[in-house]
Amino acid sequence: MSTASEAAGADTASSSGVSAAGLRGNMGVIELIFTVVAYNGPVVVFLGFIPVAVLLGNGVGTPVTFLVCGVIVAMLAVGLLTMSARLKKPGGFYALITAGLGRVVGLGSGFAALTCYFVALLSAYALGGIALDTAIVDIFHGPHVAWWGWAGLMLVVTGVLGHFNISLSSRVLTVFLACELLLMIAYDISVLAKGGAHGIGFESFTPHQALSGSVSIAFLFGMGLFGGFEATVIFRDEVRNPERTIPVATYGVVALLAGLYAVTAWCFVNSYGAAAVMDAVNKNSVNASADSIKQYTGQFAYDAATIMLFTSSFALALAAHNITARYVFNLGADGIFPRRFGQAHERHVSPHRASFALSLIALLVLAVFVIVKVPQDDLYARLAGLYSYAFVILLVLVALAIGVFLMRDHVHGKAVGPALASLAAFGALCATLVLATTNFTLLTGATGAVKNVLIIVIWGVALVGSGLAFYLKRNRTEVYNSIGRQ
Repeated sequence: MSTASEAAGADTASSSGVSAAGLRGNMGVIELIFTVVAYNGPVVVFLGFIPVAVLLGNGVGTPVTFLVCGVIVAMLAVGLLTMSARLKKPGGFYALITAGLGRVVGLGSGFAALTCYFVALLSAYALGGIALDTAIVDIFHGPHVAWWGWAGLMLVVTGVLGHFNISLSSRVLTVFLACELLLMIAYDISVLAKGGAHGIGFESFTPHQALSGSVSIAFLFGMGLFGGFEATVIFRDEVRNPERTIPVATYGVVALLAGLYAVTAWCFVNSYGAAAVMDAVNKNSVNASADSIKQYTGQFAYDAATIMLFTSSFALALAAHNITARYVFNLGADGIFPRRFGQAHERHVSPHRASFALSLIALLVLAVFVIVKVPQDDLYARLAGLYSYAFVILLVLVALAIGVFLMRDHVHGKAVGPALASLAAFGALCATLVLATTNFTLLTGATGAVKNVLIIVIWGVALVGSGLAFYLKRNRTEVYNSIGRQ
């Protein structure tokens, strides 16, 4: 347990179920991998993301794009793990960026990270509510219920699970993710066993197809597939043997996501045939994956996929809730937020107060969405796009922070190789951020004033955090000095 975690809130600990120590858990490699991959929502990606990536990106060459993006993320992971091993602090991006770029940028990034994962949480509630209603009506022929009713139920359940130790959530996520992986593997095997539409082809891996269509848009979508890989470091205090568990889990997550999505995208292309897949996604990108599952894996798998769109959304929501709550916890432990949010439950050793506050705020925001009557078809797309944009900003900052830190680390010595790998990833991520900004409408579906408001919100939150750091530097030095779990 880090000394920073132990010190957090020490002066306010009491015997009323609150611990002065930091978080603790007993997750191993598999539990951590499943917790993080669940945040990525594999079935959500397959049903809703891959057909759109094929349509708007480089078409048949989409699998290659996913693999290339996986290599870039792995390069960043090399530096991420090297720096994390040297700092040995919780706090995720917030702590890493602070150590590399200073407290002002660090607190701004902490606020941006909190917003990023909170938006992901809201998007999961929205999609889950819609998906569960669809499953109940179409499969079980039950009554229609507004999306927000089911979203509210999801919020309550995730809030309850978030109150307890992370081990409980990890077991729930392991079950749900195992079902998702089984479905996707069964689909891949079925397509390959049946020879696809016209025999199994490898056109996806030719230079002509890999460089066809809009490679820049494909790259933008491909980078978004790896959201959550970095979350392994936020659970540092809650795993067994973090020096081994975190590196193995991080590389495992990157390899699993890159391999799973590249293979599934390749099988999806073969399910229609390289010559016909573009027509299929042009005609109906929404149901292209589901129709392919039904054709190759059967009605039962099709119904299971419909149900798993909800369970995948729930798993995503639970993982996002746990990650976001830990950012609230760390900001509370540093005194940025009220220190009560940085205190762990005495028995469950969980961020129970941060979790409750997060659930309450999420409930209020969902209520606002309902009151202003945001169309449900727009809600998930805009929130998911906004999350992706914020995530790219965070990746740019952390890649630069890692490179700077490792090149000037006088305590442990320079780590030139990992630093250069991170800086190379930084260059690719800067290009991705430019693409995300210029294609913001494509990413979120927002236009006009709504587009401008969403961009201002993301950058504005980061600026508020940096502005607060300047204020603390002048007026509350002790709090300023603790920024980034220092």
